[in-house]
Amino acid sequence: MLKLKDITDIVEDMGIELDEQTQEILKLLSETDIISENEIAEKFDIKINAARKALYKLHTIGFVEYTKEKDAEKKWWYIYFWSLNQKKLLDIYLRHKQKLVKKAQETLTEEHEFAFQTIDGQQKFSYDDALANNFSAPNSNKSLIEINNSKFIKQLETNITDLNTQISTIETQRTEYKEMLEKAIEATLKAEEEALAKEEKKTKPKSAKKTASKTKKKIVAKVSKK
Repeated sequence: MLKLKDITDIVEDMGIELDEQTQEILKLLSETDIISENEIAEKFDIKINAARKALYKLHTIGFVEYTKEKDAEKKWWYIYFWSLNQKKLLDIYLRHKQKLVKKAQETLTEEHEFAFQTIDGQQKFSYDDALANNFSAPNSNKSLIEINNSKFIKQLETNITDLNTQISTIETQRTEYKEMLEKAIEATLKAEEEALAKEEKKTKPKSAKKTASKTKKKIVAKVSKK
C-alpha cells in the first residue's frame, strides 16, 4: 500500500538516519513481499553480515520483521526471510506524531500560563507569582519583563492543527491497510476453499475438513505478515 516515497518521507520526517546501503535494502523490501537475507546479499554483492547489519537496524526501528526456516542442505542452519511490516511502520509513525502533538500542547499550556519572565528568558512566572515577588526575580531581584508571546502561541496552534491533520491521514492509511489485508485474506481463503472442495471428492470428508482447518490457519498467518 505504501509507496517508496511514502516510506522515505516517514524515515526523513522522523529524523531517522540510514546509510546508503540500508536505504537501498529498505527500498528493495518495499518492492518485495518477502526475501531471504542471502538473496539480499547476492543482489547488492555484499557479505551476508553486511546485509544482516542493515536488516537488524531496520528491525530495531521496527520497520521490518523476519521468519526463519531450517536450511535443507545445512544441518542446524537457518535461513532468514525478511519483509517490510507496513502496519507496524504506520503505528510507529502515528505514535511519533502523537508525541509531538502532546509536547506542543504542553508548551501551549505553559505559554498561556506565563505572563512574565527574567531578561534572559530562563525563568518564567504566572501573573500571580510575579505579583507575589513584586515583579522581581526571586534570586537576583532583577525586574521581570512582560512576555509578548502572541506570535509564538499562534504558531504553536497552527503546528498542532497541522499535526492533528497528519494524524488523521495516518489513521486513515492504517484503516485502509487493515481493510486491504482482510480482503486479501478473504480472497485467498476463498480460493483455497474452492480448491479443497474439489479435493473432498477424492478424500474422506473428515480428512478434508481437518485439512481445510489447518490450511486456513496457515493462510491467515501468511497473509497477515504482508
